[in-house]
Amino acid sequence: MSADRKNFFESLDIQTRRSFLKLAAMAGVSSSVLLAGPSLSFGSPSLTAGGKDGDIKIMNIALGLEHQAIAVYQVGAETKLLSDAVLKVAVKFQDQHKQHRDALAATIKKFGGKPVEAQAKYDAGAIAKGVGVTQLAAEKDIIMLAARLEEGATKAYSGAIPGIESKDVLKAAISIMADEAQHTAILRSALGEDPVPSAFVG
Repeated sequence: MSADRKNFFESLDIQTRRSFLKLAAMAGVSSSVLLAGPSLSFGSPSLTAGGKDGDIKIMNIALGLEHQAIAVYQVGAETKLLSDAVLKVAVKFQDQHKQHRDALAATIKKFGGKPVEAQAKYDAGAIAKGVGVTQLAAEKDIIMLAARLEEGATKAYSGAIPGIESKDVLKAAISIMADEAQHTAILRSALGEDPVPSAFVG
């Protein structure tokens, strides 16, 4: 692990308000949206049958992405390739994905739907190849895989948002998308890439 990357992760304190606001700016998203994230409530459904069914489908797609992210972070941690500083951040990000998962699953149930379940096993190698990461042999490979998945999730939420009818679900989706964008920016920075290469997501 390079000294620059080690220092980057060791200096990262995303639990403080000051750092959180800096990361919001780096990710190019509204700090007010980010700061609402962990305590956000999805509220109670008040939709027509058609709108409710559509929102359930969107939430289940999002839930599937969260299941995958949780599994991939777990695989990354278990490779023993991550330094302590990187592992700490990976565990933090995985925990946030678990919070997304739990919120989505609970809301799907409130809407009368059935939350999609996680697969019994995820093929991290196949997932990696699907996003252009050819091997998982070094710490940089794990970080790159996580960055590509976070970027894909950000774009997926962005693409789903126009189809959401419930204002409560819409607000939650925007908040989760902002968190995914934050993860992406941090991981891209760790790789030495431009953390925010575009003014728009998509």
